[in-house]
Amino acid sequence: MNPAFAVAAAISGYLIGSISFSQLMLRLLGGGKELSTIKHRITGSDAVFQSSSTGATAVRFQFGARYGCLVAILDMFKALVPALILKLWQPDADYYLIAATTAIVGHNYPLFHRFKGGRGLSTVYGGLLVLDWAGVLVTSLGGILLGGLLGQVLMMRWAGLILMIPWIWFRTHDVTKLAYVLVASALFWIAMIPELRDFFRLRREGLLPDEEEVADFMGMGSAYRAIQRYSPAKLIQRIAKSSD
Repeated sequence: MNPAFAVAAAISGYLIGSISFSQLMLRLLGGGKELSTIKHRITGSDAVFQSSSTGATAVRFQFGARYGCLVAILDMFKALVPALILKLWQPDADYYLIAATTAIVGHNYPLFHRFKGGRGLSTVYGGLLVLDWAGVLVTSLGGILLGGLLGQVLMMRWAGLILMIPWIWFRTHDVTKLAYVLVASALFWIAMIPELRDFFRLRREGLLPDEEEVADFMGMGSAYRAIQRYSPAKLIQRIAKSSD
């Protein structure tokens, strides 16, 4: 690997990742608004769950699901496009993994926006699609099925990312590729620390929102309602209640 090319890949990935499509969407639609802290009041209490993310989730809360999904797709391209170009140019080198990694860093801590960005899940998946698009498909479907079987909407959202770790190792036995998946996942979870800290605070106080509130907060209300109707875990619960 050429050190100069590796540095160039890292810098270009970071700069591209630092482009905030959520901020650009705000300028197009906001009319002077700002992407402020997301706050959600827990039903039946005065407790508030909040997120400081300025990514696609913030856009969804402020402008609706259509624009939130658009920003999420654009955020995915921030890692996918430079990584794909580098992989096609140097298929036997790992420059594309370097660019994909620094694109996540740029998204989470953007140079152009005072280092205040999103959580990077879409950008993580942009790099993973270049690394192993079939693996993304299989593990994502596996996570959805696992979450559906257990009736857990958060598992549906995040299990695929976790399943990519063993998938990449058993599929490739490549330490570098495994390292990328581990680092990309770690960058996401590190960025999630403020939300996780708030979650555990609410749990200590016995004020956790119910799963429906969590699903609505994350834009997965339809998935939650499907789980409630069709998942084996929920069907068993309904059968047990009806037999009492």
